[in-house]
Amino acid sequence: MLLIHYNIMPKVPKGKKMLLVYIDEDVYEKLWEHIKTSYAGSVHGLLSIEVQQAIAHWLNEKQDSTHTHTQINPGIPKAQRNLDLIFQWLRSKGYINQFSLSDWNLACANTVGSDPRTVNKYLNLALKIGRAKYIVGRVYEIV
Repeated sequence: MLLIHYNIMPKVPKGKKMLLVYIDEDVYEKLWEHIKTSYAGSVHGLLSIEVQQAIAHWLNEKQDSTHTHTQINPGIPKAQRNLDLIFQWLRSKGYINQFSLSDWNLACANTVGSDPRTVNKYLNLALKIGRAKYIVGRVYEIV
């Protein structure tokens, strides 16, 4: 006599997908303990509901936590915000009308960075948009 063993799978309702997973026994026991204490009466179908809610919650958490940083004020470009920081630092140190190139280097080092390329970038930007004006030698005017 030939015995054929068929795995009969339950009928999957429309709009649903079957998921076969392997989990640790202790996690399985804790999950059923949670279901039995959370719901009164029959527990038929509650395992699927709990697992679906847990997966949906996990996916929502993953989508909410990205590695991008939120901007302080997305309407103002970052370069302009950094330029504002430099000028605020200069004013807080008493430079109301004029500043020297060494003062600008110090202001940049204390706010946005001390790399010479960064210092030059923000000085050129300030000159270009009219926030500063070249006077003579190494002296600039705050406009």
